[in-house]
Amino acid sequence: GLRIQRMPNESDLEFGIPSQYSYMTVCAPSCHDCSTLRAWWEEDEERRQRFFKNVMESDELPPDQCVPEVA
Repeated sequence: GLRIQRMPNESDLEFGIPSQYSYMTVCAPSCHDCSTLRAWWEEDEERRQRFFKNVMESDELPPDQCVPEVA
């Protein structure tokens, strides 16, 4: 199937965790219904920090810009 990481099927999650998707799943960070990865990363500091902590599993502060290492 197709999964959009910022629109998870699980109601208790803010972000999908791609490593938990089945092998044949296609995962995308965004779609035509939401902003691009770079746009929300650079505009929404609180959500960016939650993503970095919960998905990237890092307690450090995320970079302000959506650098290639993040994307």
